[in-house]
Parts: sequence; structure tokens; C-alpha cells
Amino acid sequence: MKLEYLADGSPDRPLIRLYDFTAAEAGGAAERVEFHRLPFVEPVGGCRLALVCGSWDQSVIRGSGRAEFECRFTAGNWDNVAGLVEPFAASAVGFQWLAGAPGEAALLLSVSGQW
Repeated sequence: MKLEYLADGSPDRPLIRLYDFTAAEAGGAAERVEFHRLPFVEPVGGCRLALVCGSWDQSVIRGSGRAEFECRFTAGNWDNVAGLVEPFAASAVGFQWLAGAPGEAALLLSVSGQW
């Protein structure tokens, strides 16, 4: 799976793109996942992303570096995100937006990298 930050990715806001993955790589659960450190993830351009289960929703917020981000949702909203990802674990094609407004970047899951 590839992880990439696109500063000019969409007309509305920057985006973080997850793409080029297998069905098995689309699942998992934890309180905090340093996504860029997973053995099957290839950070493109130094992109870093932490997925966090918290007590409030923040969507995607910028960290200290140019391409460093954290996506924070409540357990209930992560459950919704899991539902959006589930078809990809069963070899779906296409793309799905996982996070958007009011975050600082959108979060895109895409088999081919296109949207």
C-alpha cells in the first residue's frame, strides 16, 4: 500500500491518498496506528499518518512536518470508516473518501490512486 500527501490534490483541499493495496491490507483495529510504519505501507514523499481513536472527532489535522498528519475519530465514526473500507477488503475496485471537512486534508482510499 502506498501513502501519499497531495498538497494540490483536489479543488477543495489537500488530500492524503492510500492506494496500491491488497485486500488483506485493507483491514485491522487499534487505538492508535502509525500508518506510515506498517510493514506493507510505502510512504511517498515522507508522508506520515497516524490514525487515532479519541473522545472527539477532528478528522485530519496537520502535525509538525509538511506531510505529517493525524486522523482522529471517535470509536463510532471509526466503525463507519471500517464499513467504508470493508468492500476493499473483499477486492472492491474504485475509491472511497474516508475523511473530509472540516479537516485540513481529505483522506482518500483508492485501489488505483485515481478518484
